[in-house]
Amino acid sequence: MANVKPIFPLTPEMAIVTVSAATTDRTGATTANLVDLLEATTSGTKVTQIGAKVAGDNDGTLVLIFITDTNGLNPKLFDEIGLSSETATTTVSSQRQVNTYGDLQLKSGQKIQVGITEAVADGVNIFASKGDF
Repeated sequence: MANVKPIFPLTPEMAIVTVSAATTDRTGATTANLVDLLEATTSGTKVTQIGAKVAGDNDGTLVLIFITDTNGLNPKLFDEIGLSSETATTTVSSQRQVNTYGDLQLKSGQKIQVGITEAVADGVNIFASKGDF
C-alpha cells in the first residue's frame, strides 16, 4: 500500500568529517582517499545540505560528493563543491560553501562518500545536515 501521509525525519543530525588527502578519480573506481560522510539508516535518510569549510589556507580544491549503492559500494559522482584559493588570516576568514538539496533521499545502506581534488594541509571539514526516517 502506498504511503498517503507526509513523512518527516525523526532524528536531525549534522554529520562531519575532515579530509586532507587528494583524490582525482571522478569515476569512483579509486576509493583510496574517499571518506564516508554518512550512511543511511534502516528506514532511510534525507540530506538537506552538504557543505565544506576549509580549516586554513587553500590553494583551490573541489569537494567530490559520491553516492554508493545499498551495499555501500560502487560510488558514483553526484555533485561537487568548488573552493577557490584563499589565505586565511586573523582578519580574512577561510572559505565555506554549501549545496542545498530538496530531494536527496538515501535507501538503507547507501553512503555518501567525499573527497577533495587537491591536498589541503589543514584539511577541509565536510558536513551534511541530515534526518533519519
